[in-house]
Amino acid sequence: MDKKFVKKENLSFKCKEIPLTRKELKNLLNYHLPCLCCGMEMLHPDIYTDLLDNKDFSGPAIESISILEPYEKIMHPVERQVFNMFKSMAVKYPEKSFQELLLLKKDVHELALVKIQNTIFNKINFYRRILPKKTARALRKLMIRTNDIIFDPEPHKPFSRRIFIHKLKGILKNINDTKLKEEIITIAKRLPRSSDEVCAFVVKNARKRSQIIALNLIHPSVGTFEHLQPKCMNGQNNSLNFALECTYCNNSRHHYPLSVQIEENPFMPENAQIQVNKLISLCKKDLCKKEYIKNLQSRLKELSQGIIDLNIDTL
Repeated sequence: MDKKFVKKENLSFKCKEIPLTRKELKNLLNYHLPCLCCGMEMLHPDIYTDLLDNKDFSGPAIESISILEPYEKIMHPVERQVFNMFKSMAVKYPEKSFQELLLLKKDVHELALVKIQNTIFNKINFYRRILPKKTARALRKLMIRTNDIIFDPEPHKPFSRRIFIHKLKGILKNINDTKLKEEIITIAKRLPRSSDEVCAFVVKNARKRSQIIALNLIHPSVGTFEHLQPKCMNGQNNSLNFALECTYCNNSRHHYPLSVQIEENPFMPENAQIQVNKLISLCKKDLCKKEYIKNLQSRLKELSQGIIDLNIDTL
């Protein structure tokens, strides 16, 4: 993480009383609360925990589908597409498990994934023409190794987007041209993730057990406590600094400041208002405390530098 991001959000916020306990905050997820960032309805973590030990997921997909169907509406777009694919395939192959169904689709989706990856790698390769010689040579070696992996039908180790970007950052770290460096990293970040592309989900999960595949369909939707100011930036570990976000949005943010999350999710201010409207309606039923909503409004405005300015007039 670039140091310039850390400095922007090194803020402090003091409040004498904690507005909600962790248990009270978690309880709000019982009421179809939308994610602060993406606006998708979140799944209560206790429901997910109960499903962790469900051994029926290891059996025929048709049985797993009946267990997951009540949660289809809260699945994220890619996971919902895969789930609908499972429903169609299970009619034709009623005895096959989730893993067996994905293996039937793996080759086709792997080719589609490689085409997308190769287009992005070619764009990155172009920059070797304008990079310093030493950096260009290191980039060339990385790209050769990467091509060997993605074009090998049975590589020793599968391609990892995260590892590739990490190595790319290491190669570019000594470049003085910050704009050029960020330009290359931005292109690399377009590499498909299993949460963004169906083909990436199929390829990544085809190697996993059926139970894990089933859980991965709903895991991104599980509600979590998001630290508005990251702990690494001295953010508090209580509801003065907590907002409710789905697992996908929480994990996607990493330790970046709120302003970076908003840049990557331009509808976040509108979605935050939708969540707060829901919280206000729960408050009127004595299911949420005014202090939490007021604190959330203040924190979001401060940490987003005024981009998220929630209307709580109806509170």
